[in-house]
Amino acid sequence: MRIKSVINNNVVLVNTNDEDECVLVGRGIGFSKKPGEFVEEDRIQKKFLLADKGTMAKFSRILNEVTSEELLVTSKIISMARQELKVKLNESIYISLTDHIHYVIERYHQGKLMTNTFLWDIKRYYPKEFEVALKAVHLINKKFNIKLKDDEAGYIAFHFINATNDIGEDGNTALLTKLVHEIINIVSLNLDMVIDSSDISSYRFITHVKFFSQRLIKRMQSADETESDLFNLVRNKYEKSYKIVKKIDLFLNKEYQYSMSKNDQLYFMMHIHRLIAHEKLNK
Repeated sequence: MRIKSVINNNVVLVNTNDEDECVLVGRGIGFSKKPGEFVEEDRIQKKFLLADKGTMAKFSRILNEVTSEELLVTSKIISMARQELKVKLNESIYISLTDHIHYVIERYHQGKLMTNTFLWDIKRYYPKEFEVALKAVHLINKKFNIKLKDDEAGYIAFHFINATNDIGEDGNTALLTKLVHEIINIVSLNLDMVIDSSDISSYRFITHVKFFSQRLIKRMQSADETESDLFNLVRNKYEKSYKIVKKIDLFLNKEYQYSMSKNDQLYFMMHIHRLIAHEKLNK
């Protein structure tokens, strides 16, 4: 296989014999290499070849941000989940979970981890997913020499749940689709921009909206555990994002009798701010 681009010393993007893109991970696999050169087969530790070309393209875009170790741990966790949960996981989990693990490690070192206010509900409603997620947290802690708590297992469990389209088994697929569309539409109209999954910022936002919508449909109400000082700091700093979040909250109150917690609002503000920043950067 010939190298299409070198991401870093340990990750390269290649074209297969069928001209499909494939990500290869291996120690030193990209060192001193240039596009067009052949890969040394004995250096390959893991291949990432996703069937959906759109998903593969999005996966390729996050490679500049994540490390090869994060990619390998994510792959191991996904394989473990498939085996133990005995489910077919959507390929999109390679993007969402890799991205999540990268940022949770970053937030851990910055001392910015947040309490998972849905932990009790996740344990109760998704015990199998949570059990596998606990093992995933153990793998992450061991590999990166950190100490993530059970809160993180709750977040990882939601990635498994989302990737299995669990919400559809309850006959709520149409409702979920409608709710996701409504929330995204509010943000899109207020920012005067198209929000689709073609760029990473939009993809992350849409993924967050899906998670949030699943919780809303399950009536998993979040507790207000976000510190007021942190909430006020972000609200004042991202004033435009906060105004949009309040519109979402008013809409959900009226149409679904659901109030967003401060924790919910905080995450939405951060995601919307990223959308705004990405739009400015690409103008």
